[in-house]
Amino acid sequence: MLSSFVDIVFRGGAKTTRTKLLMAFVISNDLEHSRKYLKVLTEDGSNSKQIVTDVYNMLISERVRAYYPEIFEKTTEKREETMSSFTTATGVKMRAGTVGTDQRGQLQEDARPDFIWFDDFETRKTLRSAVETKAIFDNMEEARTGLSKDGGSVYTCNYLSERGNVHRLVQPLPGREVLIVPIRFKGQPLWDAYTMAEINRIEAAADDFAGEYLCVKPDTLVLTKWGWKTIALLRVGDKVVTHLNREQKILRIMQSNANDLLDITVNGKVVTITKNHPVLVVRGSTKDWVPAGQLTVKDFVCVIPHGKLKV
Repeated sequence: MLSSFVDIVFRGGAKTTRTKLLMAFVISNDLEHSRKYLKVLTEDGSNSKQIVTDVYNMLISERVRAYYPEIFEKTTEKREETMSSFTTATGVKMRAGTVGTDQRGQLQEDARPDFIWFDDFETRKTLRSAVETKAIFDNMEEARTGLSKDGGSVYTCNYLSERGNVHRLVQPLPGREVLIVPIRFKGQPLWDAYTMAEINRIEAAADDFAGEYLCVKPDTLVLTKWGWKTIALLRVGDKVVTHLNREQKILRIMQSNANDLLDITVNGKVVTITKNHPVLVVRGSTKDWVPAGQLTVKDFVCVIPHGKLKV
């Protein structure tokens, strides 16, 4: 049974707008009210409040009220200011919150959310702190495990980083489905709302266009238990060596066309990666992940001694 859906879509892909429409549809058409408590959690609390307000305004719009007058029997005016929650006349509640606060479930079953929407819960800012990134994931897990019986969740996001929570959500889990939609694939737009000319202009102006979809060139060498292999030869299910010197299965392969690539030379070997690709370095007495575009010739890059693989 599907209980969790991870929707990773390029910035501008209308994932949030589409999910708002889904929320309004669920509230309107769930005649048995099996979902009485819906929760929206974002990194920025103002975003979740705006989502709640937008769904509310959809439900009291003239077109929706014509089909579902019972949702709000008396209220007819749209809200200009944001709201943190609302409850329909049919007893369905929608509430805003943040992933930065404790989300422990209540003891009473009727106090637990039936559905949680996690939207834009990770940003470049949160990714700078491993502590904050872990706290966000722990809070989201507390919220998910605190759902009511047969409760469900949706994650909408658009920033993939090996250090982040979106990357962790790509991992397989029973009941979880993952959809990843880049703005283009094999040189063609994946949504006809964008032309290739528009995508090229977006790429030219973006600070991190390719970071979500491409990390290395097809001829880049990747370390495996059996030696170095070009990434183009690797397939889903193959195992590669991680920065922790352990084997990990390849779960997904994404392709993109990227021009914002850097050549980094370490110990005479050249590696080509995107500007946002995290690189483990030592600066002074501190070891940390640094985007490739921020590396300097003074940095010491951590490497794995081949032949010492931990399995």
